[in-house]
Amino acid sequence: MNYFYWDASALAKRYTPEVGTPLVNNLFTKVPADRMMCLHICTGEVLSIFVRKKNRNLITQASFAQAMTDFRADVLTSIHFKL
Repeated sequence: MNYFYWDASALAKRYTPEVGTPLVNNLFTKVPADRMMCLHICTGEVLSIFVRKKNRNLITQASFAQAMTDFRADVLTSIHFKL
């Protein structure tokens, strides 16, 4: 059984489109959340990536809000995703 450890740059691809997003989305659809994990510090790094992209106008305010909502649901408050 495989487990997936996410770093911040890979995990952020799930929520803001960039090179590698299709692969990350594919893994999220095929791998159960209880086999995915990241460090607590990674969550802060992902949020920082979102803020940086918003401040540089790489994503809209609406995209930023959606990324925050989805990240919260998938990772921060999920009972299955391991921190």
